[in-house]
Amino acid sequence: MDDLTRVISLSTFLPPVTRDSKDVQELMRIEDTELQALWEAMCDIFYNQFISTMTAYGLQQWEKIFDVMPKVTDTLQDRRTRILQLLMGTRPYTVLSFQAILDTIYGPGKVTIHVDNDKYEFWMELTADMMSKNMSIREFAETIVPKNLLILISNTQNATLRQYTGGYVRQQGVVAIAGYTGVDIGDMAAAQYMGGYVHVLKTVHIGG
Repeated sequence: MDDLTRVISLSTFLPPVTRDSKDVQELMRIEDTELQALWEAMCDIFYNQFISTMTAYGLQQWEKIFDVMPKVTDTLQDRRTRILQLLMGTRPYTVLSFQAILDTIYGPGKVTIHVDNDKYEFWMELTADMMSKNMSIREFAETIVPKNLLILISNTQNATLRQYTGGYVRQQGVVAIAGYTGVDIGDMAAAQYMGGYVHVLKTVHIGG
């Protein structure tokens, strides 16, 4: 949502005939103060119509309804998230609908879920930037996930590593030279070599 902050100055709208009048300027200054307070009050009312932009006043009203107390370290966004969780935190839910709720609260792809029915495990895959909120996410999930499922949290990081396997191939041949100069010399042999290497690239997947 766009920022609605503005500074009101009526003197900018005065016609030239009264713009330089000290009395009129003083009247405008007083009116500016009243209109500025009215503008900010209207903006505050508008912001408090939506939880995503709600100020401390609006959040206090919702916290009274749900009978919850914010923590000292809570930011306004933390309090907004908690109100959304409380509004959505009633069962029953399907996996798809719960995933849609998580996407709405934390952002698409930030928390993805799947159920291992054979092991009765409910997995929540968190992106790296969401790991600092894993406790609050787990607490929220506990209000929705059936009690017979074990809630588990994971964060997977992909790492690409290179693995080299070396070796060489040698081919040896013998060349015989016969002498016909009248000098009796033995056969001469020359060795021939062919070299090379093998390069293997392997990707290692590390799960955390």
